[in-house]
Amino acid sequence: MTKKKDYEAAASWADDDMVLPKDSKTARRGAAAAEAGRALLARAHAGRPRLDPEAKPGTVSPKRQVRLPLAVSEQVDAIAQAQGRRAAEVMREAITLYVKDNADR
Repeated sequence: MTKKKDYEAAASWADDDMVLPKDSKTARRGAAAAEAGRALLARAHAGRPRLDPEAKPGTVSPKRQVRLPLAVSEQVDAIAQAQGRRAAEVMREAITLYVKDNADR
């Protein structure tokens, strides 16, 4: 199926066939549903958030790679999972703190 047909089928289902639970606490209707849909689409098309909020649009963040001992890598993964974050975020935060603590040395 093409994207257009998929969209049309989903829209038809939502308009005609979908039945929302009467006392649903999560289902949105009317203007609230439209606003939630617009916000979702805006987030979906916004792309990845900038790592550097002060960077000019179109600026690519530099990429660094590092090899870690297995135990450290597993600890990073465990921390990320416990915090509901990605390992890259945990490592980025750790490096940022290290740089700040050692900038004057």
